[in-house]
Amino acid sequence: MAGHTTSFASLATYPQRAYARSAWDAAQHVLDVLLIAAASPVWVPLLLLVVALKLVIDGRPVLFHHVRLGRNGCPFVLYKIRTTPHDFRPQPDDWSDEDFPPRTGFGRWLRRFDLDELPQFWNVIRGEMSLVGPRPEMPAHARTFISGIPEYAERLAVRPGLTGLAQVRGWRGNTCMRQRVASDLEYLEGRGVVSYGLILAKTIRVEWRRAIRNAC
Repeated sequence: MAGHTTSFASLATYPQRAYARSAWDAAQHVLDVLLIAAASPVWVPLLLLVVALKLVIDGRPVLFHHVRLGRNGCPFVLYKIRTTPHDFRPQPDDWSDEDFPPRTGFGRWLRRFDLDELPQFWNVIRGEMSLVGPRPEMPAHARTFISGIPEYAERLAVRPGLTGLAQVRGWRGNTCMRQRVASDLEYLEGRGVVSYGLILAKTIRVEWRRAIRNAC
């Protein structure tokens, strides 16, 4: 599937700022894996519970996958717990918002707490993603964004992330793309262990507050 997706080389033909790879970029994946391993007593049982509930309540298929663009525009398959009805067929240019795609009752509950994102830990372990970085987009959306915001392509200099500076600032989902890109490029300029730790800490705080709000 990913092999049939055009690489980033064909998405942009203009000069980009150079984001030099650093020792941090090499070490980040190691730290990602160590943190995921340390947190496995929490997230592994939670993932197994979510999968079991998904099978009982909605049935198969359990997983949803989309091709996304990773570092340097290399495509990879991103995994989530499926939140849509079994007969829904996603398209390469689908754009999610509050009304689309259609979701099951259990799927809506998963989205409220971002629990459908748990399988992406596998993408992080494989080195296709990081815990922190710009969120990955589908190739069709990337082409559209690049045509209107050329600097959008610069986000592809690093691994995409489960969370990022844009997300902790509230620029997630169907929000202003220019603000999201500005935050992502700010992250690229100052990326390192300090920003990595701060973004993870803010993500935990944001998700905790969101969980409390959605539970009410």
